Amino acid sequence: MRNLLYTFSIALFLVASVHEVSAQQLGRRTQFLTNTYLVNPAVAGTKPYTPIMASYRNQWTGFDQAPVTYTLSGHTALPNKIGIGGVFFRDDAGGAISNTGLELTGSYKVDLNNEDAVSFGLSAVVGQYRFDNTVLTVLDENDPAILGNVESETAFDANFGMMVYGKNYFFGASVPQLLQTKLNLEGFLPDDNQRVRHYMFMGSYLYYLNEQISIQPSALVKFTANTPVQFDFYVRTIYEDMFWASVSYRNNDAVSLGLGTEFNSFVFSYAYDITVSDARAFSPHTHELTIGYLLPRNGNFTQKSILGPRRLGGGRLVK
Repeated sequence: MRNLLYTFSIALFLVASVHEVSAQQLGRRTQFLTNTYLVNPAVAGTKPYTPIMASYRNQWTGFDQAPVTYTLSGHTALPNKIGIGGVFFRDDAGGAISNTGLELTGSYKVDLNNEDAVSFGLSAVVGQYRFDNTVLTVLDENDPAILGNVESETAFDANFGMMVYGKNYFFGASVPQLLQTKLNLEGFLPDDNQRVRHYMFMGSYLYYLNEQISIQPSALVKFTANTPVQFDFYVRTIYEDMFWASVSYRNNDAVSLGLGTEFNSFVFSYAYDITVSDARAFSPHTHELTIGYLLPRNGNFTQKSILGPRRLGGGRLVK
């Protein structure tokens, strides 16, 4: 297992060192560690509780028709090492373009030893893309790409993921938009509106400094065949398995500060992004909020924390 962690760390470094960030089709998430299921479907059913999580992200706050993303998700375990989950999402990319849909997940876990396991997950995704050109200011009103006023297209796709995890760590990979569905929008050729397969790598390690304080460094790397790499480095300091403060950096995009707490099965997390790219001319601010509730399973209220293994009694760390 130590060799696997070493290999994955080297892969993250090499991938992150190749390119700079570029626009991608999936929404960004600063607090990926608070709800890792949104990044990797293999997380579904890997916890001894059922997390119900809702998130809101307002990017470039104050800028007219800035991107806004909403999600509502939950996952749980079934007998025979099977997990299930679901996500309802709405991604408003800036007034004229939006995507609203549903993701349904199935996963399967394989125990490696007493503390480690590997999980595989596959999601079916359906989304309705909507293009409202009535809100656009255009130079050529006869442009064939904007003749329909309001266009919508329903598309089906799939997400795949795998995750290795243990008492103090997890790492894995996922491939959203696996099928690369084409959208048949008026005025465009199908190849001009194709969803692009993404590749994501995520890892985290939890280290206890003493009985009260722990540190959790994490990383998320994502890229496509057509765009450069975007990486997030995220570190949070946790006090008494109840409160945390975080700092993160996304290359050529933003520095983020965050606060969070878990109390009586309720979870609250907030992140404030400070834009460092050229987009700061529109707005230097982004807000992201996550709230959730951890439903106990099997009548066990002690195995419920998202913050580390000490409360999990030998459980596993994946959110």
